Amino acid sequence: MPHLTVQYSQNLDHDVDMKEFCSVMSVAMQQTGVFPLAGIRVRAHPMPQYCVADGHSKNAFVDMVLRMGEGRSDATKSEVGAFLMARAEAVFAPLLADPYFALSLEIVTISKPFSWKTNSIHARINAPSVKGENS
Repeated sequence: MPHLTVQYSQNLDHDVDMKEFCSVMSVAMQQTGVFPLAGIRVRAHPMPQYCVADGHSKNAFVDMVLRMGEGRSDATKSEVGAFLMARAEAVFAPLLADPYFALSLEIVTISKPFSWKTNSIHARINAPSVKGENS
């Protein structure tokens, strides 16, 4: 596990390629060296109904929540958060230059006793490669 969930105002659909943004953030999560590849998930959900700040029709947002398992120090979480936020800021630089955009990231630590998972992806990714097999 780390799962990055992105909620965004649907008015961004014409300005931002969210599929590409998810790919950028997945690569960034891999680059941290903190997370197992098989556990990384990035998903984005458009929010068709929203009201931001003063309700101006141009107001838009991207709200990211990174959920990760226990065991990482606050320093590590802070470094990861700063790294991911910098990547997101780079993608959204044009929007951040506009007075109608809000970008946020929060990290949530998941308590192991209250997190259940069934996952066959780890076994596939961690298995020795078979010659000629596509990943």
